[in-house]
Parts: sequence; structure tokens; C-alpha cells
Amino acid sequence: MLFKSLISLAIALNSLIIPVSATFNPQSNSNVAVYWGQNSGLSQVGLANYCQDESVDIVVLSFMDAFPTTLDINFANACGGATNSEGLLICPQIASDIQTCQNLGVKVLLSLGGASGAYGFTSDSQATAFASTLWDFFGNSQVQAPTNRPFGSVVVDGFDFDIENNNPTGYAALATELRTIFATDTSKDYYLSAAPQCPYPDASVGDALANSDFDFAFIQFYNNYCNLGGSEFNWDTWVNFAENVSPNKDIKLYVGLPASSTAAGSGYIPSSEVLENLLAADVFSSPYLGGISLWDASQAWNNVVDGENFADQMKEILVDNVPAEVGTTSSTTTVSPTTTSIETTTSSTSTTSTTSTTSTTPTTTSTTSTTPTTTSTTTTSTTSTTPTTTSTTSTTSTTSADTTTTSTTSTEEDTTSSSSTFPTLVVTTETSNTATTVTTYTLPATTNYEEAPFTSTSIVTAAPSTKYIVATVSAKPWWWF
Repeated sequence: MLFKSLISLAIALNSLIIPVSATFNPQSNSNVAVYWGQNSGLSQVGLANYCQDESVDIVVLSFMDAFPTTLDINFANACGGATNSEGLLICPQIASDIQTCQNLGVKVLLSLGGASGAYGFTSDSQATAFASTLWDFFGNSQVQAPTNRPFGSVVVDGFDFDIENNNPTGYAALATELRTIFATDTSKDYYLSAAPQCPYPDASVGDALANSDFDFAFIQFYNNYCNLGGSEFNWDTWVNFAENVSPNKDIKLYVGLPASSTAAGSGYIPSSEVLENLLAADVFSSPYLGGISLWDASQAWNNVVDGENFADQMKEILVDNVPAEVGTTSSTTTVSPTTTSIETTTSSTSTTSTTSTTSTTPTTTSTTSTTPTTTSTTTTSTTSTTPTTTSTTSTTSTTSADTTTTSTTSTEEDTTSSSSTFPTLVVTTETSNTATTVTTYTLPATTNYEEAPFTSTSIVTAAPSTKYIVATVSAKPWWWF
């Protein structure tokens, strides 16, 4: 009976592949942000479809195109029909998709404004009051019933100011008041972004950027004389803004681009190689670079070259060219070298194996597996870089083929790290008709863990990145893909 149970478990584990979602890093230099909602490419599909692409880090819902007196949100073909007491659309599918995006580590911002619409403030006081309206309908507020909120109980991750009517009144006051409200909710991080045109200072949001705390600037380097690729491309001007003007000295600047030839009147660069060369001069090396923002998702997914949509191409360019040391590292990323040493000794008549693995960069995952030459024991070990130094020693001893083999594990960890847990993986392996090996592994702590629902085995993913871990039993080790 035990033998059959173990075989069944081995089959289940061999087929188990656990995807691990990325952890959003606001200080990354290689994020990709896409605007979604206006169906610019006439092929827009549900929001969740775009979030499931590993290239996407931020999605910007566009737009709330009427405020503050009359309220309206417009997402083209993605939502229509029922409205609430204020005339705002009720969008349950988008609400569900937002949750999917957030569960995948993608941040979702609601954008105010757009190229057309009836929006704008007459005073700072009017804008300050409107901050509470935004929070009540889209933030973590209980003032409005979920049935009266466009996305029900779902809470967005912040707001984007895509103001294009050349009326700057009130937006600095709105941003400041939103920051005050955000501070009352410690359950999650909230973000503010703006989408200025590249001419500096922007006529609509330039005042807000100079006087309020914004996390991201999605700078539109298209449809302007300062387009990327033109003789007056003014990235240095925006770097100077980040260094000397922005109240937030950690603000991240995004190179805003059209995602296809039909996404803008000018500024589209069809060749990834040319685009890469244009950015290489001074953009990739800037500590203020946040990544690339795209107008818009439907255009990017229409624009496929060699099997990759335009968002994938942009992510690849960033990952391949941005130096790892550029920028400030957030609290979710290890910034100091980490050394993890694992020593595994197995004795079965005369077999001894010792392995030590050292990793010195926070984005590298190392795996060491040791398989003795004897047929009665299988011992494997996995290490993953973490903000702490972990030392694990596992010793297994077998005296004969018909004796049960056990493994014990001792672990030392730095208790000054964050409140991550140190889960235990227990694998039971049938290696012959009479011998059973029970191995216990203590995995390193990271920011994300997912546990598979097995009764006799606890499978825990050990890396908060877009990798896969495969659990395998029956004389096969763990390894990374």
C-alpha cells in the first residue's frame, strides 16, 4: 500500500509545474507600462489577457474622461450598460480582471483625462475635494457601497494624470491630497503617475510634477518635435527635472512610445535594433530610467515581429541593455551579496558527496543536487538567493538496503530580515521494495510562497520571479527552469 501511494505521489509531483508571479519593483529600470481601454488598435480584448504577458508591469486604465462635476469613465468596447447613481459605468468584468492583474504582480492605475473629454478644475480647493471622490469610488473606502462603485470592492493601485487640455489648475493640489489619503491605508502601496508631453515643462501637468510627489512620469516622446530619434530628443532635460526640480528624488522616467505605426502621427520606430541604438546613448545608463510606456495595449499586441508583440520586444530591449547596478533597489530586492552554503553527505557503503554553492547577485538562483551512486538513497538540495545568509546541513546514513533511511536538517537564519516564513519541504521516496528515504528541506525565505495542496508533501516555490520550479520524486532532483 505504501509503495503504491508513493508511486502515485511521484507521478503527481512529476507533472507539477508551479508558476511564480513577479514582484513589482517601482524602482526597477526595466518596467513596461501599457495604456489599456481605448481600443486604439481596434482589437482590444479583456484586461487580464494583457496582464498575463510577462512583459507587462503596469497597466493604465484609460480613461476617466469627465470630472469633477459630471463623472464619466470610458473603456471603449470593454464596458457598457449599467451605471451607478453618479452616471459611472459598472464594470464587473474589468473588476475581475484587475484582481487577476494584481494577483500576477501587475499594478493597475486609473488614468484621468485623455486627448478629449470634459474635465478640469477651476480652483485648488475643488481639486482637493475631488480627491475624496476618487478614493470613495476607486480606493479602499467604504463610503460608497460596492454596488455603486465601478469596480465593486476592487481597489486600484493609484492614479495617472494624462491631462492634455493645457489647463494646469488644481492637479498639484489633487496629487498632494491623494498622497495624504494614501497614507491612511497601510494595507498596500499606492502610486501616482503623470503623462506629460516631452516639451518641457508640460503645459498641463508641468506644475503638478514640479510641486507634488509623483512616482512615475510616462513622457510622451512622440507627436512632438522632441520625439525619440529626432535631433531635439530631450531626455537630458527630463533628467535635469528629476535631479533638480521633482519633489520626489526617486521619480522614475519612462520613455513613452507609440506601439505601432497607427498609434501616433509621428514618433514610431519600427526597428527594434534602431530603437535600441537610439536609447543606448544616454537613456539606458540613467539612474532615473523607469522603463518604457506604450500607447496602447491593442496596438502593441497587433504589432508582432518574429512571434513577439511590441511590448515583449520593449521588455527584451530593457532587460538586455539596462545595467543591473543602475537605479535604486526597492525593499523587495536583495541589494547585498548573499552566500548560501549547503553541505550534503550521504554514506551508503562507500559513497560521499560534498557540494557548496555560492551566489553573489540578488537575481540569481542556484541549484545543487547530489545523487549518490547507490540505488537506495536520493538526496537533493535547492538554494535560492535571499536577503539573509542561510546555512543548511543535511546528513543521511544508510547501513543496508533493507533499513529505513532518514534525513535531518538544521538551519541558521538572520532574524533581522523581514517577516518571511521558512517553510519546510518533506519528500518521501520509495527507492526499493524495502527501503524508504524521508528527506526534509528547509527552503530560504522570499517575498512570495505558494503551497501545493498535497497531504503528504508540501511543495513551496522558492523564488519571487518569473521562473518555474518542477518538483520531482523517484531518484530525480529538483531543478530550475
